[in-house]
Amino acid sequence: MLTGMMPRIFPIFRLFLVLFSMVAVSCTNSSTRSIKDKSNAAARSSGHVKQISPATDSAAPVELPSSSRISWPKGMRRLVMLPIHSVRPIGEAQRDMDGIFRAELSKVVKYEIVQVARQDMENLFRRESFSSSEVIPPELIRVLLQKYAADAVLFTDFTLFRPYRPLAIGVRTKIVDLKTMDVIWMADGILDSAEPDVANSAMHFAERGLRMSYVSPTIPKGREREQASGNQIILQSPRLYAGYTAHEAFASLAPLPPPMLLPAR
Repeated sequence: MLTGMMPRIFPIFRLFLVLFSMVAVSCTNSSTRSIKDKSNAAARSSGHVKQISPATDSAAPVELPSSSRISWPKGMRRLVMLPIHSVRPIGEAQRDMDGIFRAELSKVVKYEIVQVARQDMENLFRRESFSSSEVIPPELIRVLLQKYAADAVLFTDFTLFRPYRPLAIGVRTKIVDLKTMDVIWMADGILDSAEPDVANSAMHFAERGLRMSYVSPTIPKGREREQASGNQIILQSPRLYAGYTAHEAFASLAPLPPPMLLPAR
């Protein structure tokens, strides 16, 4: 009986080997690139891009390292800001986060900032956001250049979002020159308020004056509550904590302070 089955088994076995070989070759040739081959090679050599580990709720808290200042494209006039991307949806709060990051960005970038609405993204591309780590589709580049007259685009990802105490937000953000497709600035890391240094830094940020205008109007935020909570309120509100995270992420975009002039002798 086995002898009679052998002629039928061998063709099936050969077919299995062919399929296995095709899958192996496909996996070997595949790779991931955040922008495109040319720009990534240049960015890696200049130290502006590093490998990003997958998002995880158990990620260790780290600082937000970033490139040490930015060389804006020649003739820079308009920066387009895309909606925040998150692998794990964070609900209606995500729309508030877009405005919060826009508010903090406007404090350090003096060029015109255009924020693309999520509904516009849905109408144009049938998706609300693009990740900073995926290949930029040509259609997105075309729309940014023609519809928005953009010189550069800002991508932002939430790699971690923990809206309960202790609050934690992981963010990866980068700016891409749309003429050269080079990454000209990036920052990434996790700010976990469970770390005493991070919590103290957030409260110090709150002491300097919270900009409450970008908080959702549905959240109670009367002066009595704010004063009773003091600077601790920032460790209780995901939206206020997001403002602190955005502030830290965009810190290196701020212009250098003018040099101090020594008094003449």
